[in-house]
Amino acid sequence: MSEEKKLFSDSRWNDTSKPKIIGYREISEEEQAKYTKMAQEFLRKKGATKKDE
Repeated sequence: MSEEKKLFSDSRWNDTSKPKIIGYREISEEEQAKYTKMAQEFLRKKGATKKDE
C-alpha cells in the first residue's frame, strides 16, 4: 500500500447510494409475538434485561 493513499479512500467505503431491498414478506401478529418472546427470553438468559420487563 502506498503511503500517499489515505485509509478508506476507495469508493466502496464511501458509497452513499440507497440500499436495495432484496426480499420482503409480511409477518403475522402471532409470528411477531413469538419472535418478540424469543428475543426477550434470549436477553434475559444473557442478563441484558430483568425478568419483570
